[in-house]
Parts: sequence; C-alpha cells; structure tokens
Amino acid sequence: MCDCFYLPTSRGAFFGKNSDRHATEPQALRLVPRRRPSPSVSFGGKSFELPDAGHALALSCPCWMPGAEMGLNGAGVAIGNEAVFSRFKAAPDGVLGMDFVRAALSASSSAHEALDSLISLTERYSQGGNGAYKGRLVYSNSYLVVGPDGAYVLETAARRWAWKEVSGPTALSNSYSITDDYKRLDAETRKAIAPVNERMACLDEADAGRIGEKGSWKAYVENRFMSRFSAGDARRRALGSLVTAIAETGDRRAAMAALRAHSAIDPDRPTRPRNVCDHDLDIMGNPTTGSMLVEYREDATVLWFTGAPYACANLFKPVLLSNGEFVPLWTDYDYVEGSGGGEAYWKARRAATRPLWKRPKGGHDTALVEAQAALSAMVDETASPGAGSAVVNDIVRDWDARPL
Repeated sequence: MCDCFYLPTSRGAFFGKNSDRHATEPQALRLVPRRRPSPSVSFGGKSFELPDAGHALALSCPCWMPGAEMGLNGAGVAIGNEAVFSRFKAAPDGVLGMDFVRAALSASSSAHEALDSLISLTERYSQGGNGAYKGRLVYSNSYLVVGPDGAYVLETAARRWAWKEVSGPTALSNSYSITDDYKRLDAETRKAIAPVNERMACLDEADAGRIGEKGSWKAYVENRFMSRFSAGDARRRALGSLVTAIAETGDRRAAMAALRAHSAIDPDRPTRPRNVCDHDLDIMGNPTTGSMLVEYREDATVLWFTGAPYACANLFKPVLLSNGEFVPLWTDYDYVEGSGGGEAYWKARRAATRPLWKRPKGGHDTALVEAQAALSAMVDETASPGAGSAVVNDIVRDWDARPL
C-alpha cells in the first residue's frame, strides 16, 4: 500500500510519495526529453485524446509498464496516484491509473490543467486493468496533484470523481478521504449525494441552489471491507499527523524523514503506529519499492528520488529542473527509458539491503543523515546545472558500498 503527501512550508512546498508494490518488482526513474507538441498523447502503444504539450518528464515507473506511479513534468507539475477500492467496480480490462498519470503530465502546464486532464481521462476511458506485477489487482485511483499554482486531491470510482483544493499539509493513502468537502463532483454522483435545483446557478458544490444537505463522497463510493483491509485510513492519519507536525519548521531533511518514517503515530489509535517506509512484512507483503520528493523553492525545483527499495536505507539523489528540462546531478545512473539500467541498479540495492527486508529499524541512521546532508550541500552550492556531479557520484557510491 502506498502513501503520498503535500507539505507547504514557509520556505516553499514539498510533494512526497512512496510506492509500495511487489517486493521483486523493480522501479526506475526515467527521463523523457521535451517533445514537439502534438494533438494527442501517445506512449507504449497507447494513445489518449489529450493534446500533448511536449513537456519533459521525470517518471518513476514499475519496470513492466510505460505509465508512472509518480512523476514531475517540465512545467513543475507533480502527480502521484494511490489505489482505492470502490463499490463502483473498475474495469478488469481497463486503463491503468499509472497511464493516466503519464498522459496528464504530458498534457498539462499547471496543476489545475492536470486536474482537468485526469477528470477527462476518467470520464472518457474505463480505468482499471490488472495493476499487479504478480497475481491480479484491479482498482480505481486517487491522485495528489501539485504545481506552482496549487495542490488538489482528485478521487475516482470507475467513471465517477470528486475533487477538492488543498492549502495545508495533506496526506493520501489507499482509502477515500473526501467526505462532504468536495469542490466538484461528476454529474451522476451530484444527483445522488448533492442534488441541486437545476433552475438555479450552481458553479460549485458550495453554491446556493442545493436541495437538502450534501452527502459524503467517501461513504457513497468506498468498498468498506477493502478500506479496512488496506488500513488506508490509519496510514493516512499517521502520515497526515507527521507532516502536520513538521509543517511550521519543515525543511528538506524533515520531508525526507517523513518518507523514511517507521512507527508514525495514528492519532485515532496511538497504540498501533504505522510504517511509512514499508518492509516485506506489511499487511499485503508489499515493501516500499521507490520514493520521490519534489521540492518547490523560490529559486529552483528539485526532484529527489531513491531509485531503490526502502527509503530508510537509501539516499535521495537530486535531479534539477532547469528551463523546462531535467538535469541529473547523479550521472552514474541510467535514466534512459527502456535501457534496463535503472532496473539493474534497483535489483543491486534490493540485494544489498537484504538484512533490512524484515527488520525495518535497521540501517545506519546517523550515517545516512550525514551522507544526505552532503548531497544537499552540493545542490545548494551548485552555481549552474550539472556542476558537482563528480562529488555527487562519489557520495552515492560510498553510501551504496556500506554494509547494512
């Protein structure tokens, strides 16, 4: 099960996400160069009726799919998706939400455009498909969409959807979170839980013209058994409490620590804490297979990624966003789509972290903080994109050579 967060601070904002998937499923960061704009978005043999704006893309992709669990585009828009389970069934042969993520990032120049793109895709194409690396798992998707223009939560159930804008610390996991605080709903759901007098103007769900009280989106769409099974509500509360606590003084180190956290406290059940960085013995046996942090500062946007399982045992490596293109400072990694180099690095780190597979509290915590601080210093001191790569490569090599 996965988690993601939006963390605005006095110094900027962060988008963070862990991807928790099958323990043997590699996940790699792929950099897709800027393209010539075109009338439709096409990749991996699929085509979507959205205009491709041609943005450069940084995509964290499970090895067998062209779509992305999370990503950032050249306009500074970040999207992460979460599996959610609804009583409105997703299509067994439908389109994966990860494909929607890539299509929306290709098409959108702002967070609000990405929100509109994801809604259009949800209404136009049947979402679903088998999202499991091994076995079978069909689900709908929720999305955290962040950009320089703001942040949004979009939750879907088959072809239905609800969204809201968020301005404070926000966490998502594998359960629905929007209750009656939605900004907009799809037409069918509006009729069911938020009917309006059609003779009156109603531009959004807060306007006059409502007939009766608004109902809860979460209560209306969720599959309660799967919500309990995934522990999505508990995980969301635990991560939300964590990012809220660091919002006032939150910096890069604190945001990374949130993705590396073990035993985050669920305020509703403090005696049962939750791991944000999952290991092999979580409820579905799915450890954290990839992590990403996008840092929005006044002077720069920086993508940090692990390219490896277990955020608690790996460095976040920097990629700068400069003039709409991505400039990796860690140049030892293979970012080319389809090359297999990123997957090879993931497998090597999976093998190296074997002692931690079932021991979440292991690892060199102090040493990791020090090595991460050295990487951070290189990013903060870099006068031009691409400078300092040799030092960054050395820091990463030294860390990866450490026994755990």
